[in-house]
Amino acid sequence: DEPIYIEFVGDILLEGDYEPAKPIILSNVVTNVNLNNKTITAPVFAESNGQVLEGNSDSYAFWVKEGAELTIEGEGEVVAQEATYSMAVWANGGKVTIKGGKFYNNGDNSDLIYASNGSQVEIFGGEFYANENKGAEGTKNTHPALNIKDKDRANTSIKVYGGKFYGFNPANNVSEGPNTNFVAPGYKSVEVEPEVWEVVAE
Repeated sequence: DEPIYIEFVGDILLEGDYEPAKPIILSNVVTNVNLNNKTITAPVFAESNGQVLEGNSDSYAFWVKEGAELTIEGEGEVVAQEATYSMAVWANGGKVTIKGGKFYNNGDNSDLIYASNGSQVEIFGGEFYANENKGAEGTKNTHPALNIKDKDRANTSIKVYGGKFYGFNPANNVSEGPNTNFVAPGYKSVEVEPEVWEVVAE
């Protein structure tokens, strides 16, 4: 079977599970993805200075660059595979809106949703299952679901209006400093069961 290739431009309704050969790289496009109860499995590769190379150090499903706007909605899963840097979504200059879906990653020192380079990330729903941190330097969270690149904090943001986070409290991102709060004004993070936080309106 030829691997299917989807051009992620405009409105995309996934017709089947999707395993792209390379990460889904978006720049200067507007893309709305309805997961439609399907699974996107990120490839494993090596990334060096923006190039996608053969290797096994990296696995990310969506790589959202400058000028791109990505919205993810619907039921379904986005899964990053085992790698040193395993991220379901890397917002690297673009805008990302998450309204639904389940997000997973599999790395020792990886962030599930990572923002850098002036990105804006807004989360209104979805479930976030970050991998267990195996003692990476600079990360104090046991399950680092959300992270902003330190040097980009002045112009990069993650705002959480909803969603459920497993092993991670978005109102207390200890990696960024105790009580660093990614929850949007007017919303709060509630521990709905042990080590599971849901963001709801205050």
